[in-house]
Amino acid sequence: MDSSSPRADDSIHLDRGSDLLRYLAFVDGLRAVSILAVVGFHVGVRGISGGFVGVDIFFVISGFLIINQIKAGLTAGRFSIFSFYAQRSLRILPPFLIMLLVTFALAPFFLSTTAVFWDFLPAAIFAPLMFTNVVFFLDQGYFDISALEKPLLHTWTLSVEEQFYFVVPILLVLVFRIGGHRFGRLAATIGIVVAGLSLAGAIAQTSMIGRNPAFYLSHLRAWEFVAGGFIGAQSISAVRRLPRVILELIGWAGIVCIALAIVKFNPATPFPSYNAALPVAGAALVILCGAADSRITVARILSVRWFVAIGLVSYSWYLWHWPILSFIQMAKVGETSLILNGLGGGALAFVLACMSYRYVEQPVRRWRKSPDKFRTPSLIVLKATAACVAVSLLGGSIALVGYRFTESYLASHYGIEGKGTLDDGCDSRFDEDCFRGAVGLILGDSHATVLSRSFAKRFDSLGLRLVSVARGSCSPLFLVPSQRSAAGDVCARLIAPFERFRARPDPVTFAIVTSIWSYDEHLSAHVSELISEFDPRTRILLIGPVPIFARSGLECVVLSDRYGANRDRCVRPRKDVEESNAAVARVLRSMQDRYSNVRYIDVTDVFCGKTTCRPFRNDDVFYLDIHHLSPAGADRVYDSFESDFRWLAGK
Repeated sequence: MDSSSPRADDSIHLDRGSDLLRYLAFVDGLRAVSILAVVGFHVGVRGISGGFVGVDIFFVISGFLIINQIKAGLTAGRFSIFSFYAQRSLRILPPFLIMLLVTFALAPFFLSTTAVFWDFLPAAIFAPLMFTNVVFFLDQGYFDISALEKPLLHTWTLSVEEQFYFVVPILLVLVFRIGGHRFGRLAATIGIVVAGLSLAGAIAQTSMIGRNPAFYLSHLRAWEFVAGGFIGAQSISAVRRLPRVILELIGWAGIVCIALAIVKFNPATPFPSYNAALPVAGAALVILCGAADSRITVARILSVRWFVAIGLVSYSWYLWHWPILSFIQMAKVGETSLILNGLGGGALAFVLACMSYRYVEQPVRRWRKSPDKFRTPSLIVLKATAACVAVSLLGGSIALVGYRFTESYLASHYGIEGKGTLDDGCDSRFDEDCFRGAVGLILGDSHATVLSRSFAKRFDSLGLRLVSVARGSCSPLFLVPSQRSAAGDVCARLIAPFERFRARPDPVTFAIVTSIWSYDEHLSAHVSELISEFDPRTRILLIGPVPIFARSGLECVVLSDRYGANRDRCVRPRKDVEESNAAVARVLRSMQDRYSNVRYIDVTDVFCGKTTCRPFRNDDVFYLDIHHLSPAGADRVYDSFESDFRWLAGK
């Protein structure tokens, strides 16, 4: 997100007339609205559930500023791509790289688990290279960690903008030359086509389940930049002919659009999709009417000194607010306090933003305004690229060292590895040997995948191979004929190996079925159908639902110990667990009464005492997050029901 002031090299360059180099103070005020919405949303202020649309407003502002700057430079015959890249590098990189270096230095004190470090690793590498939008897009999934455990999550917007900055000057140069060294109907047509295709793609590819390409990928956000770019000299001149009262109404209509999006949208709103058109249109209308007549009420309000002041530091405020909120949330082990965590973190970020503006942004701006300092823009671009690569290597090294240290520390201090695991090539990869000999299956979703290697080691000692026919988010019930149409492409890939095991002349020895389990009126029928898929000689063990905790068990215990907090924040009342799991447990327990080859185990007692459920015992931690067991947790289940597991093996 480029929140820079247009006062110097970010000035608005229009194509004609007295507007050349005119500073529009209300644009900084509009930036203030955007950053207040974003920070307010992130700190949890009530009433701005759609504050995330502030990012879209920034995109419109960037499109307006950058596209018009490039057009003005090309029209005047003084545009240089290397000079443009050098200016952008000097504007964006100094405060950004400083924020990254500070975040890298603090990360080892707050990141507590291998999962968090592993997630931080690609972000640390690709944030300086302006590629985290793709990283976080690819990272979305079933095992994705909490957003507040990603201190560099906010850098995706910088990546989108920098990718825009990289591509748009090249495209505009081509359009300018093809159009006979002018921006006319051809340029407008190309812009409309690009924006239309981008918007159509954003609508088509917005997803609320799994990955959401329209949210993170720059080509599906391009229409927002183009919307700002369409506000140029010709459109402003046309609107300027309208009566003042009409401009006032249009300007306020823009503010209403922005306000409605901020107040009415929420994280459950499909976004960006067509919904992003509301704040984008609002920002475009405000800019258009304000540029046409800065005397309109909306422009004058946004030009108030404190609005402009917030807008001037908005870039740095955005940079600092998210890692601070992330680190505070980690240190508080998931406790939420709007006053302390939210507003306190936002205020601290604002102080750092003011310091960054005063001691970093302004000195760099003065430096780059000196003509003798800007004679070799290509050298500036080269140095900027080298700096980004160096910070990338440093961030990746810190994250990798932190991951290795944490892996060793957790294994030695919290025993999460248990008695060890075994990967014999049959962990959802289905090597040919997996289909031969005496084998057992473990079916289910991620609850099965986290158990499979620990159980494989135990069954290997009994002379049996355990094959995992499981995948995250894939219910074992998707394997039954009546439910396969709902399995989806990823889960459907498990059906073929499952059928191959069923078709064996000698039936599989046993099957373990586990899942996060959710109750509905068809659960009993579907579980019965799954059991009936097996030969009656196959022994089947149904594992009941595990207790689910409010906080990640491993992270909660580690951070509680690190900061001297009470581990009681990590527990959950047994009564709540039993109430939430009662219906599923009743269905699964009934199966052992209906089928002679089925047993059911209730793991509640494994992790719960008379009144309290705990994800740990002494210094042994049994949970990797809120509901996935560690290898130590898997071993605890096996040891607690060893007679049932030996029954599975026929021992």
